[in-house]
Amino acid sequence: MKNIVIVGGGTGTFTLLSGLRKFPTNNAVIVSTADDGGSTGRLREELGVLPPGDLRQCLVGLSYTDPVLQDLFSYRFAKGSLAGHTVGNIILAALEKVTGDVERGIAQTAKMLNVRGEVVPVTLFPTKLSATLMNGKKIVGEHHIDEPRHDGNIRIKSLTLKPGGAANPRALGLIAAADAIIFGPGDLYTSTIPNLLVKGVAEAVRRSSAKKILITNLMTKHGQTDKFKASDFVKSLESYLGKGSVDAVIVNSKKPAAAWIARHKKEHSEFVEPDTALLKKMKLKVLAEPLLNGNTFEKNSGDVLKRSYLRHDPDKLAKLILDAV
Repeated sequence: MKNIVIVGGGTGTFTLLSGLRKFPTNNAVIVSTADDGGSTGRLREELGVLPPGDLRQCLVGLSYTDPVLQDLFSYRFAKGSLAGHTVGNIILAALEKVTGDVERGIAQTAKMLNVRGEVVPVTLFPTKLSATLMNGKKIVGEHHIDEPRHDGNIRIKSLTLKPGGAANPRALGLIAAADAIIFGPGDLYTSTIPNLLVKGVAEAVRRSSAKKILITNLMTKHGQTDKFKASDFVKSLESYLGKGSVDAVIVNSKKPAAAWIARHKKEHSEFVEPDTALLKKMKLKVLAEPLLNGNTFEKNSGDVLKRSYLRHDPDKLAKLILDAV
């Protein structure tokens, strides 16, 4: 049975897990602790807990319990003093306090949800992400990078993470035992790369004999990947991992319908062009197929964060990963 490790979190990872969980694989997710927006940011600031949002989404993605319980953990309040909070975030925060330890809290949540697999924070303390733009301006906080109030057309030059403590040993162990390490889909600069900034993680990935596979996004993200083609995702990831670290790249080859292109354009988001010829010149194994999910997605009325309307087809993604390993 293959050991699949996903480095990321959030909706993109949840989508991927909903496909991988149908196959006989050992699935694990390594999640950043830099998230500071929405419900997660409020709980983190008010209670001093590890950011629960991405942990919760990944746990639900690996859950084999009653769908009603899964829906409960994902339920987001739209009104009242709890508006914006998800039930699962509150439960994870409470269990961290009850058990006195975030990993015990995650373990108890995993039991409640009948999780098969592992969800592991990349480090055991909250971190603060900062981005330096090409014009020298510094943006502090994951949320401010994710939803820019600055000129989002100015590209990110580099990222830093504080405090700069050591990685969670369990995360390093998962990387060492992996048959495949998956990066994406998801926000490249606020979900994937922050994990690689934690001391020891990028080095562990480079040492690993696992296949390193990048799944590029369907659409660009304003303030992070504006004007990016598929090859730009690889180049950006390898600027933190080292050139030649990525073995294979999965790209969507089918453009969304014109109505969806127009809707994304209003949010400064464009189709990620699959420049497969350049990817092959970079000596990458290229897996290019139509990967759009047939359904579109609308966020809950209590959700104040921006979300993508389009998602990958989880089953197609999972099959491509298994073919590449």
